This record gives sequence, C-alpha cells and structure tokens, in this order.
Amino acid sequence: MRKLLWVTLALILVTLSVSWASDRDETVLTVQVSSADHEAMEGYFSLGDSATVMVKPGSDLYKFLARQRGRKIKVVLSDAAGPELSRLER
Repeated sequence: MRKLLWVTLALILVTLSVSWASDRDETVLTVQVSSADHEAMEGYFSLGDSATVMVKPGSDLYKFLARQRGRKIKVVLSDAAGPELSRLER
C-alpha cells in the first residue's frame, strides 16, 4: 500500500512538472475534482485530466475533496524549502 502511495505521488509530480515554469518555484492549477462514489470511498480523486490523488479517508484533505466533487478548485504548489518564520505549536 505504501509503495502504491509513493508511485502515485511520483506520477503526480511528473505530471505537474510539465506545467511548471522554469523560472518560478511555484505553479497554480485550476482543475475540476471528480471521483466515482466507489473511488471516493477509497480516497481516490481526479484533478482535471492530468492528475489523480489518493488521500486518507477521514482526513481534512479527504473531507475537502469530497465536498468539492464536481467543482473547480485552484491548486497551488510551491517550494517549501525557502525561509519561513518559526511558529510555536500549542
């Protein structure tokens, strides 16, 4: 199962890399979320024509994607290696 997750993630990254601009460390995609009922129960969601994600059922991301089925969403991917302000978690 874990190997399938890594393969899925790798395919998503390869697919999305096509749309990345070479001079920016970010990409923005506007995609329609779709999933058949049996796929949604297992956590599979299609994002437009070029990506499919698998999320853990019951997670916040799962709940968000399940609510957005049939709608368009904006996906922003950016480099997280840049400097960040530190945050204290309580």
